[in-house]
Amino acid sequence: MAAKKALFDKKGIALTRAKLRAWWDGDDFNQEAALAEIEAKLAADPAANDVTEDELFDELPYDLPPRLQALAVLWGEDRVRPGDATADRLEPARIGLAPDGVLAVLSPGLAGVMTAVAAAHPGKIEVFEWRDETFDALKHGLKKAKLDDRITASRIDLEAHVFVPGAYDGLLSIDDFAYCGYPPHLAGQILKCLKPGACAVVECYVGIKIPELATAFASSFAEPQIRAHGDVLQVFSDTGLVLEADEDMTEDFLFTARAAFKQLGERLTAAGALEVAVARELAWETEAWRVRLQLLATRRLERRRFILRRPAEAENASAPAG
Repeated sequence: MAAKKALFDKKGIALTRAKLRAWWDGDDFNQEAALAEIEAKLAADPAANDVTEDELFDELPYDLPPRLQALAVLWGEDRVRPGDATADRLEPARIGLAPDGVLAVLSPGLAGVMTAVAAAHPGKIEVFEWRDETFDALKHGLKKAKLDDRITASRIDLEAHVFVPGAYDGLLSIDDFAYCGYPPHLAGQILKCLKPGACAVVECYVGIKIPELATAFASSFAEPQIRAHGDVLQVFSDTGLVLEADEDMTEDFLFTARAAFKQLGERLTAAGALEVAVARELAWETEAWRVRLQLLATRRLERRRFILRRPAEAENASAPAG
C-alpha cells in the first residue's frame, strides 16, 4: 500500500503525465527540466497536481478523425448534423420525463446533443450509437463534459440490437428510421424497451425514393433508407405504438442548416488552414448538403418528429417478436 501511494504522489503523477504528453506529441523528454517545472508549480500551489490515479491519462489529447473535424467546422463542435442546444434541451420535457426517469437516446452522433439533453434532465441516460466512426469521439466527449458518471454509451447494430424490456421512462431516436434496413424490428424494440405509458420522440427524414437521394446522402455514415411518410406511420401502427403527434420540422430544420452554412466562413477563418483530408471531407459534406437542402426546400424530402407512446394497457401484453 505504501509503495502504491509513493508511486502515485503528486510529483510522480505530474512527471508521468509530462512523459506521456511528450511521447504523444513526438517530442524529446527532458526529465530534469520537467521535474524542475513541476516542483516550481507545486511550491506555488500545493494543490496544482492534486489528482487521482484514475485521472492519470485524462489529459492525453484526442484527435478527431478528419471526417468529424469537417463536421465540427460545418455544424459546430461535437455535432454531426444541424441542430442547436436550445432545441435539444426541450426533448426531455417533450417526452414528459420525471427528473428521476431513465432516458434512452439512440444515435446522438457526438456529445453535443447529450450535453444539452443532460442539462435539462438530471436523471440517468443510456446512449446507443450505431456509427463506428463517432462512438469513440462520443465517449471522449462525455468524459470531457464530466457526464460519463450518469450517461453510459454503447455501440449497437440497428438491425439486430435487442433492448432490455420495460427499462426506460422515455426514448429519443434521431435519424434511426432513415438508416435502418428493417424498421419493424426497430419499432418493436422501442415499444418493448419503454415502460407502459412511456413516450418516445422519433426524428427522421421521410420522402419518396428519387435519384437525387444518392447525392444528397453521399456523405452519410450509412446507406439511407428513406421511406414515405405514410409507410413510416404504418410501421408504428402495426407495432402497437400510439401516435400522439406528427410534426413537420422541415422549415425549422432548413433554417438551422442554412444558419450553419452562413457561419461557415467565420468558422473556416477561426479554424485556420485545414489539413487536406479535412478539407476534402468538408467539400464532400457541403456538396451533399447543397442537394439535400434543395430537396427539403422543394418538399421532395421532409424532416418529421413523431411523438409515440406505449399504451399503458400493454404492461402484460407481449411485445412484437424480434
